[in-house]
Amino acid sequence: MKIVVTEFRQESNSLSPFTSGFDFWRSGWMLSAHEMQDHHSHAETAVRGILEVLAEDSLVKEVIPGPAYYSQSGGTTEQPVMDSYLDELLAVLRGVGEVDAVFISFHGALQTTEFDDAEAEVVRRIREVVGERCVVAASADLHGYISRRSAEQLDVLCGYHTYPHVDFVETGRRAARLGLQILRARFEGKPRPRMAWVPIPMMVSASGYNTLAGPFAGLFEKGRDFVAAGDIVDFSIFQMQPWLDVAEPCSAVLTIGEDAVSISNAAKSLAQDLYQARHDFEPELRTIDEVIQRASRRDTAKPVIIVDSADSPNAGAAGDSMAVAARVAELGSDISLATVVRDPAAIKEIFRAGVGSEVELHLGGGLDTRAITLAGTFHIRSLHDGAFRNAVLGSAGATSDLGRAAVVQMGAMDVLVCEHLVSPGDPQLYAGFGMPQEMYDLVVVKANTSFRAAYQEIAGEVMDADTPGSAGPNIVNLPFETLPKDIYPWRDVAFTPTAHILRPQGVAAERI
Repeated sequence: MKIVVTEFRQESNSLSPFTSGFDFWRSGWMLSAHEMQDHHSHAETAVRGILEVLAEDSLVKEVIPGPAYYSQSGGTTEQPVMDSYLDELLAVLRGVGEVDAVFISFHGALQTTEFDDAEAEVVRRIREVVGERCVVAASADLHGYISRRSAEQLDVLCGYHTYPHVDFVETGRRAARLGLQILRARFEGKPRPRMAWVPIPMMVSASGYNTLAGPFAGLFEKGRDFVAAGDIVDFSIFQMQPWLDVAEPCSAVLTIGEDAVSISNAAKSLAQDLYQARHDFEPELRTIDEVIQRASRRDTAKPVIIVDSADSPNAGAAGDSMAVAARVAELGSDISLATVVRDPAAIKEIFRAGVGSEVELHLGGGLDTRAITLAGTFHIRSLHDGAFRNAVLGSAGATSDLGRAAVVQMGAMDVLVCEHLVSPGDPQLYAGFGMPQEMYDLVVVKANTSFRAAYQEIAGEVMDADTPGSAGPNIVNLPFETLPKDIYPWRDVAFTPTAHILRPQGVAAERI
């Protein structure tokens, strides 16, 4: 078997104030085919999982690397980035002759300035070259937007089973194993696994659930029970990324197996349970003032973590809001506060002034002009190269780079100022720069859920806040322009799931 492996992965945010061009993508990676395998051989990525499975299978005679493009979550990707990726990938596919399979690492919520459903267009372009007989298998984030157009062109799609996400490698392994299973079934003349897809008319905040506990965790337990019982061989539950402004939004459930009735029944059951739990997925949001008041009380366990998910770079926001700090200053509160802001212009001023200096700064709003800012006189405590070692499970030991960074102080407020804001949910973001969280009454974390596992031993309390920003948790108030308001939470009606059996092509689609 001859198999091509590739990657094109970003979680796009339609509401972000900036687009993601080549410079933004290069802050992740844009690897040519010959660079891809070396990069992923020891990384915590789905591509690594795919490559490991292929290396273990004796029937795989040739693994052909394709390009690997990845960027941090950001604004809508500029179309030339996708064109560059496709030019490289399609050149590889045309150059190697007939291939048996293409295995892809996607996110599932990549939007470009030309295509709202970019992954579906990528698979369409792949199929133009490799044909319908070639097996196309993909991995994706469980926050993928999985449209019918995406699902019907893929033979296999496997989403993460964890949130916070720690199963990148295993998800790649699942997709690769199932892709190979389909190829074996073809060679041996046996029935091949197929997918059932159920769209669900809902979109909820990413801050309101996780797989550590609660109804969302229970859904994955139920899915694993279906697998253990032999009804299906794999399942994925996709809670659509809630900052995509698209015309046909949906969450989705996918199940995989040989028997159409069994996979359809399992998919419908999971979809029904997901929709029935929709009200449980709404986060309990507090105002910034309420959280500050809570952190001010002597009897409150410290530190209080205020979740500023609206400004989370992991969700495509700019990371340049000073909303919490500005409110602490306005109230004249004397609580000790740790916060972080991305502000390249301020970094230049800080480094020009040097450690120990007093400097007038206007922090925030450099990228998102809608962001709340804070002006004042700050004392420069320390300067840094911006590199720190991650502690979060799934990326522990890896190095994150903030570019140049500095810690500045105003009263009891410490601000980590940086050129780039990455790994915002990792405790080392603060601790690695002399700001251990235990020193503070209130700590701002600009993440949705990724931080929770790592912070559970640090936090006195964790409080989700209704902060402003392009990744706001109160999605009914977000400025969507294209997205129709005919799904939950705008429209709350009864839902009867329908399962669609979509492949192989040439077989009429079934609705069960």
